[in-house]
Amino acid sequence: MNELPQPRHPRGKRLLPVYRQAQQQQQQALADWGQLQQKLLEEEEQRQQLLEYADDYRRQITAPSTGLIQAATIHNTLGFLAQVEQAVQGQAQQINLLKARIERAREVYLTKRGKTDGLQRLIDKLDREWEEQQQKAEQRQADEWANRAAFQRLQQGNS
Repeated sequence: MNELPQPRHPRGKRLLPVYRQAQQQQQQALADWGQLQQKLLEEEEQRQQLLEYADDYRRQITAPSTGLIQAATIHNTLGFLAQVEQAVQGQAQQINLLKARIERAREVYLTKRGKTDGLQRLIDKLDREWEEQQQKAEQRQADEWANRAAFQRLQQGNS
């Protein structure tokens, strides 16, 4: 985040605390957005682990084996697989909710960034106007001094 130089315009100086607060809010919104994205990665990884776990159990009961598999073992395994599938569905719902939260966090961040950028542009504009006013005042003063000096030379020449 770029720090503004100390504004010269009085209004710019008064806006500086508002700008800094907006900047802090923008940073917090960015951090929140990042945390949610990290959480999404973790949730998707956990879902993938559940899917792999379910696949391993499916392979165990469908793979040809030399020994007999008891019906109770197949029944228990199928029950366990149903529970894993239910957990995968729950995980998918959690991921969808998290994606919606991420989108809202992104929108909040973009709104905060827009406010910060707008304040920065306003302060910059005020400072440019201040500089222009100062330059015009300096030019008027220089012109006035030049006119006085010319007038004094004329008076001295006429004396």
